[in-house]
Amino acid sequence: MSIQPIAPIMPLGPLSPINPTSLESTPNISSGDGTQKAGGDFSKFLSDALGQVNALQTNADAASMQLATGQVQDMSAMMVAIEKASLSMSLTVSVRDKVLDAYNQVMRMQM
Repeated sequence: MSIQPIAPIMPLGPLSPINPTSLESTPNISSGDGTQKAGGDFSKFLSDALGQVNALQTNADAASMQLATGQVQDMSAMMVAIEKASLSMSLTVSVRDKVLDAYNQVMRMQM
């Protein structure tokens, strides 16, 4: 029994030079437009993430229904779908708990 050596990491090669930027080339951003855009982006991000969790839950439900009816072809794929759904739901609940805890701390602050 022999152990294969780890292959060396190849160098990345020449890097492209970094061009300095000036303050004049940056666009002017108004504070009102930026906050509305950021709020919209965050709500879209949040709804997309919850949609992905919902899709994983739906896949897990379908896989468990196939198991119950005896239609499972690949048991490992079914278990992976169920574990993905379980982990995503656990992460979602943990994030929700952290957000609520942060909200409660902000509400307890005295002005």
